[in-house]
Amino acid sequence: MTRRIRTIQISKIEPNCRFVFEKETIEALVRSLREEGQIKPIRVWFTGRCFRIADGEKRWRASRKIGVSTIHAIIEEDDPDSKTDPEE
Repeated sequence: MTRRIRTIQISKIEPNCRFVFEKETIEALVRSLREEGQIKPIRVWFTGRCFRIADGEKRWRASRKIGVSTIHAIIEEDDPDSKTDPEE
């Protein structure tokens, strides 16, 4: 498996939609992002048309809420030769 960290457009990321998050949790992350910025990248994989979140959906939601356009992400691909990455 290939892993690399890149800055990608938030609009090219889709949530995994497995969880419901408490509003207070997202608000705490919003405050943290405003004060400290993004410290830990989210993890995503490329589906062939967009990126899907594997880990860090709360950070992604908080980033969207404050209006940032990009986010740091670890991009994991099982087989990079079989997929075309829209960021390249």
